Amino acid sequence: MKVSFILPVYKVEKYLDECVESIVSQTYRDIEVVLVDDGSPDRCPIICDEWAKKDPRIKVVHKSNGGLSDARNVGFENATGDYVIFVDGDDFWASPTALQELLEVVVKHPECDFIGFNCSYFYGDTNTYEKWVTYDDALSRPIDKDTAMRLLVASGTMPMSACLKVISRKSLSDMGLRFIKGIISEDIPWFIDLLDGSKKCMFVNQYVYAYRQNRAGSITASGGEKSFNDVFSIIKMELDKMEKRTFSPAAKEALYSFLAYEFCILLSSVSKRSKEKRDELLAYKWLLKYTANPKVRKAALVNKFFGIKATEWVLRFYNEKVRK
Repeated sequence: MKVSFILPVYKVEKYLDECVESIVSQTYRDIEVVLVDDGSPDRCPIICDEWAKKDPRIKVVHKSNGGLSDARNVGFENATGDYVIFVDGDDFWASPTALQELLEVVVKHPECDFIGFNCSYFYGDTNTYEKWVTYDDALSRPIDKDTAMRLLVASGTMPMSACLKVISRKSLSDMGLRFIKGIISEDIPWFIDLLDGSKKCMFVNQYVYAYRQNRAGSITASGGEKSFNDVFSIIKMELDKMEKRTFSPAAKEALYSFLAYEFCILLSSVSKRSKEKRDELLAYKWLLKYTANPKVRKAALVNKFFGIKATEWVLRFYNEKVRK
């Protein structure tokens, strides 16, 4: 059983060696690593080629810059493994035995289209790790997509990141699933589509992935106006697609609540936007009636008793002070 690691590469020369080394040093040896140089202007193209010379399991694709989604799509098209795993070039795998241990679960549950695993936040300035979340035990066995959606939303944990899953390449191919190009938070619609197209999945508390925090220049750190607009567009897009979704009514209610959570995130920063943008966002405050997500439930209570302006202030205070 071969596993393909798909690794988009762009302006990560400082971290790329550590990332690739963490993959090729896995004790499970039947892997390929697809390095997609997305027109990186630094030494990344050279570093990729040097790795390909050292390890025959590594293939390099050089292309003009098209963004993270495009690089991932190209990587998938060049992957030949039975399973695929996406990795970001500034992150790394935390243990050399991680893949072997993860595949022991995969072999036991071939009925799963994908298996989610866990991550730790890595703080390079202090060389410390912090575990992200702990999945509910009910998620650690094969379950259908409706159960998964309900449990994930109710727990307040939605593992959107493409990098936190080992996925059947055949399942992805059969779904025709690709990342939307040109947007930030592309993992959100991708994961919803992945879950909607899956028959069985599960989520295990194996802290496989080290997610580097506070890297200057990363897409996550850049945020800003484009991030706000892209997430808002995703909310509207997902609402438009809701009728065509094959989730059960209860799972759709949960999905509405997840979109309400994303609405709350946008509401916390809407004071930085134009009055027109704020008014446009507030037209979706009806999402707060979907309270399966525990954080949305709290926001809905504030809105019920104190109104949307107070809700906006509380969310902004939480993001600026509590989450630091």
